[in-house]
Amino acid sequence: MKSLNRVFLMGHLADAPALQQSKTGRPYTRLRMATNRYSPKEEGSGFDSKAEWHSVFVFGDEATRCSEYLRKGALVFVEGSLTYWQVAMEGTTEKSQTGYKNAIQAEKVRFITYGRSIESDDQAENLDIPSGPRNHNAVAHPVM
Repeated sequence: MKSLNRVFLMGHLADAPALQQSKTGRPYTRLRMATNRYSPKEEGSGFDSKAEWHSVFVFGDEATRCSEYLRKGALVFVEGSLTYWQVAMEGTTEKSQTGYKNAIQAEKVRFITYGRSIESDDQAENLDIPSGPRNHNAVAHPVM
């Protein structure tokens, strides 16, 4: 294998996804996701938790399904790759004053619902998804 660029994330959405169109007319949505990183406390008992935020871009039919069925707080599993692009630094227009941004480009988004995984390319309208508020306060804990 010459190289590998693969990202796997599972976390909660910070916002409800909104469907947008690229300059070429391709549908996309941005998922703002939070994941938690756990590290042992310095005292030796227990763990500290730190939230980390990720930008995930989803394109095509997958983006349409995400915007229709996902809400703020939803737990999702994302598989994709890390991508970078060059941008002008704030307050400058010179090409020499550039920086980079990064995001995850999703290839698969799985909706995690009540302990089961549902592929977003399944027929979501046929699922028995109850209406009303959902409790997505599950927290993963490291194995000791």
